[in-house]
Amino acid sequence: MNNALEGLLLALSMDPLLDSDHRSQAESVLLQTCLQGIKVSRASIWLYSDENSAIACKLLCTQHGISTHDLPTLNRTDYPSYFAALDKKRVITAPDARSDPATCEFNLVYLEPCNIYSLLDVPLRYKGEVIGIICCEQTQQPRLWSDSDAAFVGALSDLYGRIVAAAQRHRYQVQLETANARLESQVQERTQHLQAALDQLKQTQHHLIESEKMASLGSLVVGVAHEINTPIGVGLTANSHSQYVLEKVQRTVETGGITKQSLKSAVTDLLQSCNIVERNLERAAGLIQQFKQTALDQAHFELHAIDIDDYISALSSTLQPFCRQHQVELQLQLSSGLSLNTFPGALAQVITNLVTNACLHAFEQATQPALVNITTRVSADQQLCIVVSDNGCGIPRSHQQKIFDPFFTTKRGRGGTGLGLSIVYNIVKQHLKGELSLHSEPAQGCRFSLTIPNLH
Repeated sequence: MNNALEGLLLALSMDPLLDSDHRSQAESVLLQTCLQGIKVSRASIWLYSDENSAIACKLLCTQHGISTHDLPTLNRTDYPSYFAALDKKRVITAPDARSDPATCEFNLVYLEPCNIYSLLDVPLRYKGEVIGIICCEQTQQPRLWSDSDAAFVGALSDLYGRIVAAAQRHRYQVQLETANARLESQVQERTQHLQAALDQLKQTQHHLIESEKMASLGSLVVGVAHEINTPIGVGLTANSHSQYVLEKVQRTVETGGITKQSLKSAVTDLLQSCNIVERNLERAAGLIQQFKQTALDQAHFELHAIDIDDYISALSSTLQPFCRQHQVELQLQLSSGLSLNTFPGALAQVITNLVTNACLHAFEQATQPALVNITTRVSADQQLCIVVSDNGCGIPRSHQQKIFDPFFTTKRGRGGTGLGLSIVYNIVKQHLKGELSLHSEPAQGCRFSLTIPNLH
């Protein structure tokens, strides 16, 4: 191959059009380079059908211009010798195409009508497979093809692979962007549903925490808290997986290594993840509806004045049977002497929950008589201070920061709901407008301190 041909190939290889999404323009430039390089009458690109049953002319370039319409198609059944030669995946050189065994079959229907005497067919390969040919045709008179001619057209064939790769990348990119937009829309919609479900759950939990009568909610909350976390967790995992697949495909597209099969696999994976998110959102929403419908009546607290010490003394008489049942001694040290405007029902629920919680959890490994003590006093700023303490096992420091969180319990599966102390905390803050704190050391018991203002 001479320097002129090598220069044409170099210029063509550096043309950014070959790697663009303008396939037709790139093909035209390639064929024009072919005409210019070997001074042939006609050059065309022919591509196989899906099953190689036919080969169709896609683009024809002559000295007079380019044609893309009304181009011929050759069927395998009509020209078996020609297709047999093509199946060998080698260059076909036919100086006398009208008599050559490989090409004479279409003499009357193609060669003579187009005044073609000589043919040079070079296979077009992409990813190791022959997808068509570059056909060089000499009109007016026969031509003896040189090795340089075949080498030059062979080099053009290699460059054609870049054109096909760029076109496929662009097509895959469009498909990916379409799938990505559709997925983002679906994810946004599912996320909105998930957020709505979470908002409903928070609202439902808020109503439950404010409720005074929690006796029949224990088993429900255990199931719902776990069951709702499960579909939400699965949905979030599926969503994270979708993002991972998208990022992986995007990286593959950017590196130019994406294939049709990998894109199909990614889209299938993404659709499966969307289905998982949708099913689990529906599951969570259903559980929330069940949770709301089963919740007990909300408490209605009334504000009025009470003698604190007398009220707690009377309340303790209702707690004594429960304490005796759990072999716990309830002691009182009531010295506040206060008459206070407050919500007696709310105060009763707080003290009841603290005492019953101590009886149930503080003395599982008791080595001494179990004691729960209720004391009252007046603070320096004339607020009521109530302390409920025990001499039990105490609460580990790792649990103390979460002890007032809804659904936090170390008794999951053994009757623990994780709502008792959360209810106490919220009643103190929301209804009694007070403060609640915990002090505990391992093996030294717990001390819950409650400060309540005088309400008006």
